[in-house]
Amino acid sequence: MNNRLRPTTRKPLISNSWVSAMLAGHSALGLALSAAIYLICLTGSVVVFVQELQLWEQPAAPRVVAVTPGAIDRGIAMLREKAPKEAAPSISVTLPSPSNPHLLLSARGRESAGGGSWYADVSGHPAMKVRHDVSDFLVGLHVNLHLPFGIGTVIVALAGMALLALVISGVLAHPRIIKDAFRLRSGGSERLGQADLHNRIGVWGLPFHFLIAFTAAFLGVFIIVFGSVAATTYKGDMAKAFTDLAGPSARSAAHAPHNDQVPSVAPFIAAATAAAPGLTLQSVDIQQPGAKSQLIGIGLRDPRSLVLSERVVFDSQGRKVFASDVAKRSLGQQMIFAIQPLHFGWFGGIFVKLAYGVLGLSMCVVTASGFRIWLARRRDKGRPAPVMERLWTATIWGQPLALALAAVPSLATDAKAAPLLGWAAGTIAAYAVACLPSPQARLGVGLRAATAVALAGLALVHATISAAGGLPAVDPMSWSVDAALLLTAFFVARPMLKLRRSPRAVAMADRDQTPVALPD
Repeated sequence: MNNRLRPTTRKPLISNSWVSAMLAGHSALGLALSAAIYLICLTGSVVVFVQELQLWEQPAAPRVVAVTPGAIDRGIAMLREKAPKEAAPSISVTLPSPSNPHLLLSARGRESAGGGSWYADVSGHPAMKVRHDVSDFLVGLHVNLHLPFGIGTVIVALAGMALLALVISGVLAHPRIIKDAFRLRSGGSERLGQADLHNRIGVWGLPFHFLIAFTAAFLGVFIIVFGSVAATTYKGDMAKAFTDLAGPSARSAAHAPHNDQVPSVAPFIAAATAAAPGLTLQSVDIQQPGAKSQLIGIGLRDPRSLVLSERVVFDSQGRKVFASDVAKRSLGQQMIFAIQPLHFGWFGGIFVKLAYGVLGLSMCVVTASGFRIWLARRRDKGRPAPVMERLWTATIWGQPLALALAAVPSLATDAKAAPLLGWAAGTIAAYAVACLPSPQARLGVGLRAATAVALAGLALVHATISAAGGLPAVDPMSWSVDAALLLTAFFVARPMLKLRRSPRAVAMADRDQTPVALPD
């Protein structure tokens, strides 16, 4: 009788030893790659808006909404005059879209010999040389960290796979993930506050974080595997290895006269669009223009689909030699086409991009708070790491400052290396300041203030140059980017205004070495 009334203890679904093992692995992996993951997440949040940044860089580029085949022919002819055949083995025309209302002419080849890209007017005449130094720098920093010999690409790929492992292990290490979803303790120790912040933001953004981590890991695995296959099977010829996805490449024809004719693109466009009703013309490219072996590629896209992007290739006689037929490909091949817009949020318009930007910054907060939990745990155990704390503070606020400084030289020079030098100078300066003997809280306040000033100054100087520079027309998106920079500067500086009204908080922070002015 007594045995029946005795309460029974229910075993947890996940044992404490399992949770401890997951938490240990989660912490070790996060600590090992925290700086790289933070930088990649930060730059990824900015690269989401790369098209808007390109409009910001050249606000006076001619705005084009619709283009006729005749204008495309005219643009190709003028592009061939600018970039002779020996300098440009292929030329392409990218048509305007709602997110990028410009006609872009590109000649692949050595810039010193006529290669490059130009914005064209509605009639197809090249009007302005394309200079996307800041945008290209940000994309390169996110994709390969600007490291040579493919080292950066491998690091970013490994960081993407590590990020997916961190998301999964973080869920497994938190058995009360649903119960604690809205639990945020305040007023207690720094470690508990940072842990709650880390867990809550991680839970609330879990679907997005998993999507970004999965697509990053997919891209990382694809790049590594594809590079290995190209290096072994195709003897390092990446273009040949990509032929199955992008279509054949025309053979070099140096013996062909330069004045050989390029056929009009109108019949090729008509044939490609007739075979794929509902898709819109996206691009036209010609490989080995003017040669007998020249190939004409027509790019089509369905703006309502992530994967329905087709490329049809014709020879100069109008015979179809390749069609991608993405809809008929395997699931893995379709994922390759869909993975980039899914990863960067390049679908659904500006509101999807804004959501990606905010959620991308939430991943930065999760990364920053994760490292702080480890620092606070060491401090609580009597083993503080002041050097690591200062270096991590310099990382958190030094990188936003460095990214803002990377854009400053572009206002005064067209040198391609200027953004990289600006970013390097900001990064070195942040870590140099971290080595000076000053309280950690003041270091965070100082770098945060410098970031706000750099963002606001960049927006104001750019807006002044655009308004007073005699430009014929300024793209409205340029003003929007300036406004976004000012708004970001306000939110960065806002916590410091509270500290200024309460000097006692700064004094206590200096005494306790707690980073009250850092993001939470």
